[in-house]
Parts: sequence; structure tokens; C-alpha cells
Amino acid sequence: MKYVLVFVTFVLLLVGCKDVQITIDEPINKDGDKNIVSPEVDKTYRPFLHLFTSIHCGGCGRFGIPVSEITADEMGDSIFMLPTHFKYNDVFITNSSLAIEKALVVTYHSPQLWVHDKEYTYDIINFSHRQASDFLKEKLRDKMGDAPGAYIGLDYKLKENGRFDVTVAIDNASSSDQELYYEVYAMEDSLNEVQAGNNPYRRDHHRVNRGGHYGEMGQKHVFSGNEKVSDNFEFVPCLGCTSSKMYFAVVVWRSLGNGRFEYVNGKYFR
Repeated sequence: MKYVLVFVTFVLLLVGCKDVQITIDEPINKDGDKNIVSPEVDKTYRPFLHLFTSIHCGGCGRFGIPVSEITADEMGDSIFMLPTHFKYNDVFITNSSLAIEKALVVTYHSPQLWVHDKEYTYDIINFSHRQASDFLKEKLRDKMGDAPGAYIGLDYKLKENGRFDVTVAIDNASSSDQELYYEVYAMEDSLNEVQAGNNPYRRDHHRVNRGGHYGEMGQKHVFSGNEKVSDNFEFVPCLGCTSSKMYFAVVVWRSLGNGRFEYVNGKYFR
């Protein structure tokens, strides 16, 4: 009789468990509360306008900052403009800006206005902001037909603890293998600080790089042809950053060797 009871109990356990399914097909994020959904990538190529600047640089306040901001505001999302603060113990210098400085800067004058890997210099006294901006826009438009080396996507959510849940996606736009670096930068606008050359002496600084997630020039990956990679992580804002005012930029870089890099593609996600 006891063998019959054991058999019946075993059968009941099987019946009770048959509807229990464990699936591990979908990855979950670090919080473990939802599936990772890779963001859709933007296949637009954005020419690169780069400003090397410092809050203690008079020419930056008089010329570099206004010219770059006029250009970026007027061209909008059709380009990618990145200011990098360096020199003179600038309060906006971060490990991220130092890495960009090391990878790109050749000579240490300021301001520097670059379109991709070429710096353009001006007669600051006789060249108006409008003339300089129109010149830069022409150079940037000349680059718009270039083929993108990578496509970029990003989703983020500000959590109750003031940190961000971030998912980034990078597509190799080439059918050939290539080694790329991608970095996610936290950005902030309207940071009021001194600015030499500006009248008045203080101004709001925009597109301030508050730090990259991966460090140095970003996460290195050897992409196979048309490969897509994605990563989900928690981003912790810097001390003094205002989480509610922050947004992100993603830049893909390519190493040229000897610690030097070039721009591949970039995009802001606000």
C-alpha cells in the first residue's frame, strides 16, 4: 500500500510541475527586473565639429565658444559638436577630457576649432563670428556625403537613486572587419562658470563632458562585418552633477596607432 501512495504522490508532483517553465533566452539588466532591449541604431552620419577650450582662455570666450555654438545651434542634429576643456586648471577638466586631449591635440594653443582632423585658424580681430561660422558650416557640409563607419543607438532612464540605466548599441556599418572604440559620455548644459574673454565675465557653458563610462577612449571591440553589439550598464553621475539635467553622447573612435585617434561617428541623446 505504501508503494501505491508513493507512486501517486510522485504523479501528483509531476502534474503540479508541468506548467512551470524556466526561460533564459532573454538577457536581463543589472537590476534583474526587465529584459534588455537593444536600442534601434541611427544610421545617420554626422560630421564632427570639435572645440578645444578653457574657461581661462580669453580667445575662447571672445571667439571659439560663440563661433562653435552659433554653428552647432544652426546646424542642429545634422552634425556632432563636442567641446573639450583642457589647460589652465579648468574646472571642467575630467579624465574623459584628458583622454581626448591626449588622443587628438597636437599643439597646446587655444581655442582650437576642428572639422574632423583638420584645425582651422582665423584672424580673430578682423574675422567676424558670422564669417567664421559660415566657413565652418561649408566645411561640415562637404563632409555630409561621407559614408559612416558605424551606426549608433542609445536608450537611458533616470532611476530613483539618481543613477541611470543605460543601453548602448553600435553597428559596424562596413561589411569588413574593423577595430573600433565606443564611449558613452554624460553631458550637461547651462553650467554657469567664469569665462575669460566673455562679457560679462561669467557665462553658461553647454555640452560639458562630465565623464565617460568606459574610460580612456572607450570600449575596444573588433567588429566582424556588419556586426551589432550592445551593452547595458548603470551610470553613476559625477559628484556635483545634476542627474535631472544630464543627457548622453555616444562617440565611435578609431585608433591610428601610437595613442592617436580619429572620429568615426557621434550622436547626442537628449
